[in-house]
Amino acid sequence: MTGQPTLKRALFSGAAAAAIVVLLPQGAQAGGMDLIEVRPYERVVINDDFVMGLLPEGDQNYVVSSPEYFDEDIEAAKHYPGSGIRPNSVGAGIYGEDGEITLIEGVWRLDEGVPFIAVTPEGQDWGYGAQPVALKNEDGWGTFYFDPARWEIDGVDTYTITATDADGEVFSEFEVSLDL
Repeated sequence: MTGQPTLKRALFSGAAAAAIVVLLPQGAQAGGMDLIEVRPYERVVINDDFVMGLLPEGDQNYVVSSPEYFDEDIEAAKHYPGSGIRPNSVGAGIYGEDGEITLIEGVWRLDEGVPFIAVTPEGQDWGYGAQPVALKNEDGWGTFYFDPARWEIDGVDTYTITATDADGEVFSEFEVSLDL
């Protein structure tokens, strides 16, 4: 990687989002929709630069790290309380380099089921499915990630995150940007 990576995180609740039904074209359904279930501390490879791990300690506790520092970061995170986000909410973080977002990651908490999280690049009228990840045998929360390079998206510094429940109702929608 070149340049200085940037990480920003934001938490947004369902109360701030309008409840509407979103119909996405077929292209928005592409990739990453089946839930990945993992054991605590298991390494989930996102790409060559990032891995993710979920922890059973605390509320909605997870790590996004470089592969070489993953074990060290997991050990450190065991002492953190986690995100503790409100029910029916989504939190997101972004990593950026040279003026573009290189990774979107986050955490979700939903009373029932696994949300569909669409990530829409600025200037585009449809989104891509983010990859949901959750701990085996633990309901109600999990994480997600979206790697723009996988979809050959270049030069975008702003995305809209839209989370819908199993009935297609939007429970959270917000924008992430390197400029915010």
